[in-house]
Amino acid sequence: MRLRNIPAAKEFVAQSPLALDEAAALAKAGAWRFAFPNQGPLHLEIGAGRGRFLAESALASPDLNFLGLELREEMIMQALAKLASAPANLLFLWMNAARLGEVFAPGEVDLIYLNFPDPWPKARHAKRRLTAPDFLAMYGRILKPGGALRFKTDNPALFQWTELNFSAAGWQILERETDLPLARSGIVTEYESRYRRQGQPIYYIAACPPEKAVEKIESDDIKRNLNKAQPESGTKLAAD
Repeated sequence: MRLRNIPAAKEFVAQSPLALDEAAALAKAGAWRFAFPNQGPLHLEIGAGRGRFLAESALASPDLNFLGLELREEMIMQALAKLASAPANLLFLWMNAARLGEVFAPGEVDLIYLNFPDPWPKARHAKRRLTAPDFLAMYGRILKPGGALRFKTDNPALFQWTELNFSAAGWQILERETDLPLARSGIVTEYESRYRRQGQPIYYIAACPPEKAVEKIESDDIKRNLNKAQPESGTKLAAD
């Protein structure tokens, strides 16, 4: 379903203290531990949508910090509008996932969630899939040693393609399910609720990157921020 354009969404999101645009996110590179009242582990959801998973996770785990990346301002607007009161451990990133490697220092993220990403079924769009090799390499750099990625989809072709990419890149598969039981699924997204009502299986992988993925490389933005940081108060995929 095509997302309806909301003319006021861009201004609404730009004025929200809970949503950081690309420039604001880059300014925190390497210093995300100071962006929240507590300096707990940092969890990142890529493709936060309307924010159900992110908000429920933040409320359920106040000792953890949650960032939800979403490119579409209409989605962030709807997510913010649903929050009765904003958890202190939740922020949205209003930007493209392709620049995440510049927003985080190597090893800065503890856990990444990819919940039902767009399968981009056409071959010419394969590089846009969030489990494409270039994205996996970027996730490997920003995850801390021992950190992990949790991936869910309703799309068996995307699941198989992703599993092959994990294997080729040397990621370790920690958990793998081709029909994830609801009792083991944890907090669910709106998409997962819908697919389960329709009787569709949920495909799931948890994986961690090879140790060599965490490189000792810091961009100028990351170095600068570390120095100045102060605590703040179902479609078939075409072949590649």
